[in-house]
Amino acid sequence: MTQGETIGIDIGGANTKVASTSGTARSFYMPLWRENDLAGLLKSVKDEFRPERVGIVITGELADAFTSKKEGICSIASAVNSVFTKPCYLNIRGQLTPAIAERDALLYAASNWTASAAFLAKSSQDCIFADVGSTTSDVIPIKNGKPVTLMTDFERLREHELIYMGVLRTNIAALLRFVNLNGKKYRLCSELFTITADAHRILGNIDESDYTCDTPDSQSRNLEACYRRISRLVLCDVDELGRQNAHEVAKQVERTQINDLADALAFQARKFELNTVIGAGLGEFLVAKAALKAQLECRLLSRQYGRELSNMFPAFAVAQLVQHA
Repeated sequence: MTQGETIGIDIGGANTKVASTSGTARSFYMPLWRENDLAGLLKSVKDEFRPERVGIVITGELADAFTSKKEGICSIASAVNSVFTKPCYLNIRGQLTPAIAERDALLYAASNWTASAAFLAKSSQDCIFADVGSTTSDVIPIKNGKPVTLMTDFERLREHELIYMGVLRTNIAALLRFVNLNGKKYRLCSELFTITADAHRILGNIDESDYTCDTPDSQSRNLEACYRRISRLVLCDVDELGRQNAHEVAKQVERTQINDLADALAFQARKFELNTVIGAGLGEFLVAKAALKAQLECRLLSRQYGRELSNMFPAFAVAQLVQHA
């Protein structure tokens, strides 16, 4: 990248993502619920990118290491301020500020969708922005060039703007109660035996390099291990369940995610009279299938910006917002 340009940093609970206005992007697995050195990571980002300006969005405030969202925001901001001299923070009102006052900390909670929506609204007047990541899915209506969303995650959960599921870290037992195999219905085990990353590896939707989170059993991310974890969902070994049945379980996971996302897209389309979806994130493939099911037009940001930037679009978006502020 060119020295002296602007970068955006999206600091999440599991991943910290960095993107520059020129299109360079990096993702770092940094679980904030564990002992970590966020400041050290940010220092390495500063040394590598050597930016002139830095935009920050924060989504990691609910990590278990923090007793409240306010504590999480202030702790993350403290790490940022220890590394960068003049960062710009984006809040959920779409405002860029040079600092975060403790009394206003909650205005900066889960602000990454704000960056994406505000940036896209400059060029897409009427659409639904859908970003399916490793952990969550944002469904953001944009009408007349303005995001028309609620402000808090609590409210967004109610209005189908936030679906707490993703393509990597979601416990499959939280998505499904039963699976149907060979005409029979089976209850699922509610242990954390397997996650959506296992299902999408089996289906070929993601590569092993995309499986960037911890596995539930701390074992391999190869296909054989994914089949083993999926089989445990119904208390089986792979040879007991059979690979074909394990593959069918994975298909039912994908189908459930598509249906949930399609329902949310259809809800926003009806509410705001929208007919176009713009998809982003590691789970873009789910957006495309859900839009088709909801009978909506779909455009994927990977075709415009490349897959890497689509996967880290909030970081790229906040960099663009800061660059043109």
